[in-house]
Amino acid sequence: MSKRSKPVKNMHVVYDPQVMWVLSSPIRVEVLGAICAIGSCSVADIADHTGRTRTSLYPHIEQLLEAGLVLEGEVRLSGKRYEQLYEPIARAVGTKHQWDDPENVAYHQAYGNAVGRLMSRMHERATADPKAVIRGDARDTHAGYYNAWVDDKALKEINKHVDAIRKIALESRPDDDHRLVNIGILMSNDRRKS
Repeated sequence: MSKRSKPVKNMHVVYDPQVMWVLSSPIRVEVLGAICAIGSCSVADIADHTGRTRTSLYPHIEQLLEAGLVLEGEVRLSGKRYEQLYEPIARAVGTKHQWDDPENVAYHQAYGNAVGRLMSRMHERATADPKAVIRGDARDTHAGYYNAWVDDKALKEINKHVDAIRKIALESRPDDDHRLVNIGILMSNDRRKS
């Protein structure tokens, strides 16, 4: 596939429905997230990051490559063999929602389900870790479901916080004194009669 020729941008927006459907799998969302978090990495690096086997990752990486969401980078020598490195097309990938397109709506529903399943698995793993911090300012593990009756002002405030979280994530880089925190946000309006 393509070799990287310019720096990674912060956001890539997908408009093609076939490409969107590639992200309806929790595993591919996790693999893409790993590549975005690590940067240039091999299948072994992704396997270490996700806890999945290398063999199980290849078909998902291939689909991400074919969709143009991941690029082949350089090849590096690891021990006595060469490893292909993969790079993200951007630090984050988003999609264009079109409420009047049934296929687009179905994709967004599937993507939300994929994110929910992935975050559920990650939360299970995190809460089983004795180092998980679940209270206080150093909290790195949390689950919550909140109903909020909001007016336009409160909704604007919520979205400011969502955007601030996204900005922190996009500007973050791996470092020896940093730890990785996975953040999944699902927000939905509820148009049912009260």
